[in-house]
Amino acid sequence: MLHIAKLATGLTATAFAMTAVVLCPTAAADPTNPLDPAQLPGLAAVQNLSPVIQQAAATPSSAQQLLLAAASQLAGNAATPEGSAALAEAVTRFVQNGGAAGLTGLPSAMVAQPSAAGLPHGTTPLFTPGPGNGPIPLQQHVPAAGAIPGTDAHLPSGIDPAHAAGPVSVATPEVGPATEATPEVAQTIAPAAPIALAAAVPVPGPAPAPVPVPAAAPAGTTTFDPSSPPTQDFMYPSISSGCLKDGGNVIASALSVAGPAKIPTPGPGAGQTAYVFTAVGTPAPAAEQKLPLNVTWVNLTSGRSGSATLKPNPEINAEGPTTLTAIVDTGSGSIISTIFGQVTTLDEQCTFMPTIGSSVVP
Repeated sequence: MLHIAKLATGLTATAFAMTAVVLCPTAAADPTNPLDPAQLPGLAAVQNLSPVIQQAAATPSSAQQLLLAAASQLAGNAATPEGSAALAEAVTRFVQNGGAAGLTGLPSAMVAQPSAAGLPHGTTPLFTPGPGNGPIPLQQHVPAAGAIPGTDAHLPSGIDPAHAAGPVSVATPEVGPATEATPEVAQTIAPAAPIALAAAVPVPGPAPAPVPVPAAAPAGTTTFDPSSPPTQDFMYPSISSGCLKDGGNVIASALSVAGPAKIPTPGPGAGQTAYVFTAVGTPAPAAEQKLPLNVTWVNLTSGRSGSATLKPNPEINAEGPTTLTAIVDTGSGSIISTIFGQVTTLDEQCTFMPTIGSSVVP
């Protein structure tokens, strides 16, 4: 374990250097709009763990130890941002339990969750009421003097009834003195209007036959469609600075599809994993990708590993946004992956920061 700890420390020290090499090739576009670190709370963990995944792919026999050592170092460092600590904890849970990892209930894994092993950094949980830890609790209701709770309606103590909201009274129209109708007025109030309205009312026809309502599913059953593809989103979005023609930044979503499935076409087979990378808001991909966008994966169950290059698929978003895919023979098991590299659109050459994903292939 001492050797693993030293190795994790060395990997952490070299992670930023490796990331700088990946993010700053000569073909990359100049970052017109710098990225705001406040909007990337998990970026530190991604930049540290992505090189570790690549190292683990080279030595898959020690992949679990490498990932656990690097993730625990991030989660145990008080200087680690909450988003990065949460991402490290998600990786730890996936490596230890083999289930699908992710930060539940939060878009793109942007906010930290309390650790199952204890409170991160010795702080109180995020949603514990109190100063700086979440919403302030509501004041306790104190009945007015003499009121019996649960029996009579009453106001809380200290509330002036004159300032309390209550039922709004409905004003009734004033009725003036009755006047005798003149013959001219009597002629204008003829009973023909109700008769004409009555004649215009259509005669109701036979009631339509009732539409059969499908019976509700019995309790305990599931409505899951077994033919639906098992897509699994990556834990963190990938981001590119200055990827748009006007210099704007681009967020890319990445997901994996466990085979057998029909998407992305032609679909992964049994024991295969498909990767889909979409740069949101970009035009169509260039026919020639000048520099590769790679995925490196490690099967923590079988010890297999590998790497592949994602490429444009004419049958997927041919008109944009730029979408690159790859289908690889990962085999069945718990797969942890990292996607990193560059994408060539019709407008720009874009460098995308690494992202990390987990998937389970049956």
